[in-house]
Amino acid sequence: MYHLFTADWAEALRQAIDSDPTFNSAGASWKWPAAFVLTPTPSLGVGQDVAVQLTLDGGRCTEARIITAPEVNAPFVFRADYPTWKALAEGKLDALSAVMQRRVSFTGSLPRLLGNAAAAKALVACAQRVPTYFPDLPA
Repeated sequence: MYHLFTADWAEALRQAIDSDPTFNSAGASWKWPAAFVLTPTPSLGVGQDVAVQLTLDGGRCTEARIITAPEVNAPFVFRADYPTWKALAEGKLDALSAVMQRRVSFTGSLPRLLGNAAAAKALVACAQRVPTYFPDLPA
């Protein structure tokens, strides 16, 4: 199991995306990097924003790296807190609904994202297949 938003988790996510036939097909026209940003969660040892930036191109993921928020240069950025990322990864929350409800802060072209909804859903499905360890939040 991998801890969320770590280098090992990012690499497992990259492998899951790159080898997924659904994303390979649905993401064939996707040619832009995307970044997922976890907002600070001091109770979990996350004192500042941490991001995983994915290099996506033509249905493949060639790189997934952990970076700081100021290093993010992707045209699509999804930012959320730990409970939201956990709900997405566990399949308890739909990603596009979360963006529309503003549970996930989104920076980028919303029309382009919606035009690639199948790729976005496949991307989230890949993340859901990565065995992830979720520490409980304090009560």
